[in-house]
Amino acid sequence: MNRKNYFLKKDSLTGEILYLEYDKLDGYNITPKSNIYDAISVNKIVFVNSSLSEKIIKKKIDIKIRHFLKILETIDEDDGNNEDGVRQSLMDAERLKLNILNTYRKYLGNTYQSLTLKKIQVIINQLRIKLYNTINNKRRSSMFNDLYYLEEDEYKGRRR
Repeated sequence: MNRKNYFLKKDSLTGEILYLEYDKLDGYNITPKSNIYDAISVNKIVFVNSSLSEKIIKKKIDIKIRHFLKILETIDEDDGNNEDGVRQSLMDAERLKLNILNTYRKYLGNTYQSLTLKKIQVIINQLRIKLYNTINNKRRSSMFNDLYYLEEDEYKGRRR
């Protein structure tokens, strides 16, 4: 059985009824993730108003950029060898960049899109630098440890 979703609206002034098919509506689709007990279940929300969908997407992108900036700040403060966290953040930032290029492009203006892509590219470059530094620090420390133990073994071998 083929299921179709419709939206019915009756205008209170004129009394006319409007039928819309959801499958044919062009807008920004959201699937809600929260499930509340004893409430109406919502599987899909379609924002048809372009200015509203643009505001929602801008807010979503700004929240993610702030999150990446906090990650960069914590990486600077820690100075630890958290290579996996840096790699995951780098992949998430690149995924956000691809989402903007592929899915959000039709909802955002060109100026906001280019400015946001520049911000994300700066964040990606910083994360790449942090990843490079952590990998080099690990290599240096392992090299110094190998040299230390090598010299200690040679010293013990000469005394015997």
